[in-house]
Amino acid sequence: MRRYIAKRLLHSLVVVWIVATVVFAVVRAIPGDPVQLMLGGDATQEAREQLRTQLGLDEPIYVQYARWMGRLAQGDLGESLSTGVPVLELLIQVGQPTVSIGLLGMLIALSIAIPAGLISALHQYEWDDYVATFIAFLGISMPGFWVGILLIVFISQRFEFLPAFGYVGPGEGIRAWFSHIILPAIAVGVPYGGIIMRMMRSSMLEVMNEDYMRTARAKGLSPQLIVMKHAFQNALIPVVTIAGILLGTLLGGVVAVEIVFGIQGLGRLLINSVHQRDFPVVQGSIVIIAVIFVLTNLLVDLLYTVLNPKIKYGDGGES
Repeated sequence: MRRYIAKRLLHSLVVVWIVATVVFAVVRAIPGDPVQLMLGGDATQEAREQLRTQLGLDEPIYVQYARWMGRLAQGDLGESLSTGVPVLELLIQVGQPTVSIGLLGMLIALSIAIPAGLISALHQYEWDDYVATFIAFLGISMPGFWVGILLIVFISQRFEFLPAFGYVGPGEGIRAWFSHIILPAIAVGVPYGGIIMRMMRSSMLEVMNEDYMRTARAKGLSPQLIVMKHAFQNALIPVVTIAGILLGTLLGGVVAVEIVFGIQGLGRLLINSVHQRDFPVVQGSIVIIAVIFVLTNLLVDLLYTVLNPKIKYGDGGES
């Protein structure tokens, strides 16, 4: 197991390195000069060259790449070109609302989707199956920002304790913090909940038709034991897979929701940094997202061994 984890971490480092390299090249291919954006169109050529030298933008691309990779290996994401603030400090400041909304959104999605998918599969072609399926398709078809707009119009306007704008950190009170993130979290969780519910239903139906399920019924085991121990536990494996992938991509879905609710999160920072050609912030943001994604997938692989003890990771990989 330890060798497998070490091997996966090494693969993750390679993935992050590839992502960092691609991002480094892409952001510099974006039209526009960050120095001109910072100084304005009235700045003299001498002032531009001086600032370009100060920021190290006058050096060859390979020198900039080598310097940035060296700092990245030490955990240093550089400094913002527009503010001079360390990128890691900026990400910590704006990452709190994004992570809070994302995790709560995924928790909402799982807490609703898994029971709904289970009930839908156990009552196939009955009225509760049709209702759950309709709600799931409705959730899938509505993007998060649209759900957020509906929540603001129909919920926030009627209940003053659920703000429609801004963010308050947990340091200013858990109740205030929760009231500011619950609506954005619902907006994020609804579309993902629909996807997970459909996966839970189809996975459960597939497991219920397996041979070992027929054997369990023939042995006279109770329906509750058959469903919860044999069917549900095995049906969760593909659900955990899709949930892990969705959690890694959840940050992308939070961007539009943050804009709707006027929250200064990772999404807004990334968009503003692209507009300002702030290379270090764009690079650092995407690298952090890549790290979260690969670590989430590693965690999902380890969860397989909890859901199904027969799955073991040895020196040769999965057995």
